[in-house]
Amino acid sequence: MKKTIFTVTGMNHTLIIMDVEQNYNQLKNAAEQPEAEVKVQTRLQPDDWLCLRCSKKITEDKERFLYENRSEFQFTNPDGFVFEIITFRTADGCREEGEPTFAFTWFREHSWSFALCSRCGLHLGWKYYGKFSFFGLIKSRIIKGQALFN
Repeated sequence: MKKTIFTVTGMNHTLIIMDVEQNYNQLKNAAEQPEAEVKVQTRLQPDDWLCLRCSKKITEDKERFLYENRSEFQFTNPDGFVFEIITFRTADGCREEGEPTFAFTWFREHSWSFALCSRCGLHLGWKYYGKFSFFGLIKSRIIKGQALFN
């Protein structure tokens, strides 16, 4: 690789100018390699909902799902634990686990399976199947991106 070194008078900086054509060819060759990785970085937005444990983006506020004209509910499970949940159409940051079941469902005629954070595995809520397909995420286990902007 050719290098041309210039010393700027009166300053303590050395500029290195590399052969532009050679750098271009190296980048082009790397991009053509099948194993070359392309990383896509997304920026968090105030309306994003994140996993409380690892901050992975789970869904967005615009994905809220109205079930009987509401998107926020409070339920008690058979063991007496109270859950406040928010319903969403999609939750791309979740992975579903378990066979769907109707046992103790909170939404009539909808089966459910567990919804876990796809990065850290935290139980974030449930995926529901039936007339509608949606997620019910536990409010205390997700955090709105807006909290990071304050």
